[in-house]
Amino acid sequence: MTESELYQWLGKYGIKTPKCKVLGMEEEINIDFFPAVLKIQSPKIVHKSDVGGVILNLNSNEELKNAREKMKEKIQKVHNIPLDEKDCFIITQMINGEELYAGTVKDQTFEDVILFGKGGIYLELYKDICYIDSKAQEDEILRAFKTTKISKLFEGYRGSTHQIDEVIKLIKNIQKLIEENPDIKELDINPLKLTAKGLIAVDARILKETPQIKKSKPTNRYNFLHNERIVIVGASTDKTKVGYAVAKNAINFTGELFFVNQKGGELLGKPLLKNIDEIKGDIDTAVLAIPAPFIIPTIQTLVKKNLKNLIVITAGFKESGHEQEEIQIGQLANQNNFNVLGPNCLGYFNSTTDLNLTFGTGNLKNGSLAFISQSGAVLAALMDSANTLNIGFSHILSTGNAVDLESSDLIPMLQKDANCKSISIYLEGINKGKEFLESIRNCSKPIFLFKSGKSEEAAKAAFSHTGNLSGNYNMFAGLMKSLNVRVVDNIEALILKPIFHNNKQIAIITNAGGPGTVLTDSIIAREKNLYSLKKEDIEALNKVLPSNWSHNNPIDIIGDALAQRYESTLDIVDTFDGLDYIYMLITPQDMTDPLGSVKILKQKSYKHKVVPILIGGEIVQKAKDFCKDNKILFFSSITEATSFL
Repeated sequence: MTESELYQWLGKYGIKTPKCKVLGMEEEINIDFFPAVLKIQSPKIVHKSDVGGVILNLNSNEELKNAREKMKEKIQKVHNIPLDEKDCFIITQMINGEELYAGTVKDQTFEDVILFGKGGIYLELYKDICYIDSKAQEDEILRAFKTTKISKLFEGYRGSTHQIDEVIKLIKNIQKLIEENPDIKELDINPLKLTAKGLIAVDARILKETPQIKKSKPTNRYNFLHNERIVIVGASTDKTKVGYAVAKNAINFTGELFFVNQKGGELLGKPLLKNIDEIKGDIDTAVLAIPAPFIIPTIQTLVKKNLKNLIVITAGFKESGHEQEEIQIGQLANQNNFNVLGPNCLGYFNSTTDLNLTFGTGNLKNGSLAFISQSGAVLAALMDSANTLNIGFSHILSTGNAVDLESSDLIPMLQKDANCKSISIYLEGINKGKEFLESIRNCSKPIFLFKSGKSEEAAKAAFSHTGNLSGNYNMFAGLMKSLNVRVVDNIEALILKPIFHNNKQIAIITNAGGPGTVLTDSIIAREKNLYSLKKEDIEALNKVLPSNWSHNNPIDIIGDALAQRYESTLDIVDTFDGLDYIYMLITPQDMTDPLGSVKILKQKSYKHKVVPILIGGEIVQKAKDFCKDNKILFFSSITEATSFL
């Protein structure tokens, strides 16, 4: 498509372009729009500027005529590119304004994605761009655009009168363009000039390809979270085996539970059946903890029991070079319409029915956080940490190699589950990118996400671990921000940030000014807000604190503060409206009573969440031990206490 044809084509989709005219090699020049730009238009030339094929600021027809002759001479004699009657020139009206950029790319993971931001020759240098899904709604477009520095121009920066609606309208036009033209591989509009008359596409190029046929996906997927009759194949009396750990964790399940092991016998008071056929009736959920060579034959037997959900804990598939066997599991699932979690996964937990089908810790507390993880090791570590911190889960789903179920399938199921209030995801790679975006778009619950594989080296490690490609992290992060996903920068934040994610204000009670200031800086750096004490708040605190207390937040209650002073201060601060939580910072000074101070949190209940930060070694150790024993969330450093905010 020539530049002139491209202008006409863009115009069909409401994208403004400059006035232009196409001229032959010797055709008379007579235009009435100045200043003008002269460009060569030839299939032999890709980058016009490289061969002197663009001349700016031409102010008369005579200047255009002379410029054409000079351009022909330079292209043919200097660059040795012959021109003939098939080649021509295009004259466009020269447009002045801020240079922006708009483009599209067909990404391997997310399919059609729109890029928008600062353009011109500094596009690749500054990379001030955002990423917008081709199916993005208006709120997503707005959130994405506001991540760019150039967006300030549309917020009245230095008197700018441009409206954000200009950008939203353009993006919607591009969305329609790529929807109706699925053969577009890349579209670049650069520069896109921001003018008094709006956004005008000054130059553009397009690259096409044969569109790929998308694979059909199941339309009647069974809800994986519904489990009534469960069999654990590979349940073992050997306490060193995964099959024993899963069976032991699952023993409190409120539905029907069966153990199968070809050796027979008894396990945890239940019979060990020698084969699946001994179970009468259907089996909706099966867990396989058996050697990889036995997986396929076992699935073929389970299919006869109207299997709905399969959890393959066994490793040794795609991640270790045995991809065909893993593909066969997926094929069986598609042919027989059952779900698969795994292979190479930690398992599954559902608090509603006291169902723990994992080989991680059996000490799981029920809660409202659902956790989806591709890494079993990361999940096991966070399950253990959550137990220590007294954090509970509604669901845990270890997807492993994700031959079938992945986050895009599980998020809609969790959205419908009343016990799940928020979702955390540890992600290494995505197979179904567009579906993943759509599932988040339709989810009303807060989503927290950590993505590994940000660097090229880490991406390779992720592939060797779960067999999934990691993709372009900048694009991934940009799309997540547009969808209002809380992307975290450390894995511990996946269990902590759901507790602390509200955008309210924080109060600090401290017995030392220096650490209180450091904590304040860390909070502000994470774009959280400190509560501002009101006159009545200060008057209430004056009644219980020494006269030399700080009279602001952080509330420095002085180094000789014992447990009673912490308690009196907490009682008052807990009455403040608009707080999210309270940090109780305790440093080891001569008069400090760390143990007595944290015991308050066991003896009394507070409206707001109170989190101790216990800085020091031996002097605060008993306080730390008390918190651990009583499931009180605490931190041992300011960095630890704020890293997840």
